[in-house]
Amino acid sequence: MADETEETKAEERLEQAETEEHAEQEESEAREESDGNRWPADGPASLESQDEPRADAEQGDGPEDGDEADAEQGTELQDGTALADDSEENDEPAGPVTEPATEPVSPQQRIIDTAQRAAQAGTASVTEGVSAVRELSAARRAHATAFKELETLERDTKRLAEQLEHRRDVESNYERIVEVQTAEIEDAGRALERARVRRANLESQLEGKNNELKRLKEANSQKMAPSRKLMEQAKDALAKAERAQAEARRALKNAQAQADEATASRDSKLQAARRAADTASAKLARQQDQLTEMRRNPSAGAKGLSQASSSVAAALAQLENARENVARVNQETGQAVQIAQTHLYTQRKSLEEAETDLAQARAREEELRGAYDAKRSEADEQESAVSSKTSELKESLEQARDDEAGARGRGQAAQAALEEARDIHAHPELTDELSERCQESRARTEEQRRLVERLATEERMVRERTQRTRKVFYALVAAAVVIVLLAVLLAFG
Repeated sequence: MADETEETKAEERLEQAETEEHAEQEESEAREESDGNRWPADGPASLESQDEPRADAEQGDGPEDGDEADAEQGTELQDGTALADDSEENDEPAGPVTEPATEPVSPQQRIIDTAQRAAQAGTASVTEGVSAVRELSAARRAHATAFKELETLERDTKRLAEQLEHRRDVESNYERIVEVQTAEIEDAGRALERARVRRANLESQLEGKNNELKRLKEANSQKMAPSRKLMEQAKDALAKAERAQAEARRALKNAQAQADEATASRDSKLQAARRAADTASAKLARQQDQLTEMRRNPSAGAKGLSQASSSVAAALAQLENARENVARVNQETGQAVQIAQTHLYTQRKSLEEAETDLAQARAREEELRGAYDAKRSEADEQESAVSSKTSELKESLEQARDDEAGARGRGQAAQAALEEARDIHAHPELTDELSERCQESRARTEEQRRLVERLATEERMVRERTQRTRKVFYALVAAAVVIVLLAVLLAFG
């Protein structure tokens, strides 16, 4: 499996490898022209010696020739490497420097030079590897193409055999087929006529039921119109009573607030007036006590007694005014409280009347709605019964149509089978021709099967014969990739 995966990848990169190989050769030629000291003097000769095993490998007929070519190639590759090493050693100065000093070679340049020498030395192996991959790919494609053609021929042969068997079966049972299919056509015709009559009858019944349902809905709508109108009027009256009850409730709430406010105002004003009267009464008592003390005192003068008497009279007048104010405040606030209480009573009565009207309107609405619902339920039952019958008729009609279509299909199938049998019976030469075609197809299939087996054997032999060459090729490709990666890492590291 690993070898097959590598072979598939190698095929995909084949065109790219060839392009890169040509580019490297052109670059090598240009570099040799510009710098002749970089390559050994016997480099071209080594390359020519490496091309000779490749030609021998291409002319070989089996895996043994390929192994010998690989062995010779490995020997020459080692020789080329040794030559490259010798050339590197010869480039180093052995004695005193007599030429101008050159710049030291960088590690990157040294790796590139080594890669170039390795590529130059392994050109024959790469070429052999590419050829081996191409040869195996061609063998595999030929095998696959032949196998697909075999599958097509097998399908055609099977189809022709089935057709021939069918024609022979029809020919051998011709009389029986004519008898059976004729009876089937007649029976299908009778079934088709029955289905047509039943379908027409059901369509008529369904149309009548649809018209009946339509008339029933119109009659029920007219019969229920008065009840629906009364129910709607009762619903409107109920809504009006609900609004009146809500307004009476709000008015009662306002009247209660006004009565509470009048009572609180009365109590506060009476309390203030009474406090003023009590204060005036206490002041009058003090003035009277003072006047009595002065009258008992012989040393009190007439002027003091006159002033004390005036103070008593003023306090008495103030007390009378305070008592009159209490009576006036009591009368005024009492009238306001009475008016507020009367308004509260009126609003309470209005609310009671509104609630009574609401209860009556609700009862009336419920009564009329119940009557309408009862009539609506009765009408729905009547309409549902007719609708159910309509649904049953629809199902029966669909079944009748299916039966009609089935009988028609039976008749058509029997007629087609009868015509086919008559055509086969009337043209026996077509059966003979089909038999010859079937034999020819079998012969072509067998021939193609032998071709597929031979191509499979050839593919296996090519795979075994080129296995060593392909492995060397994959190894060289992997080594080249590693060298390029190392050069890139050193260049940008």
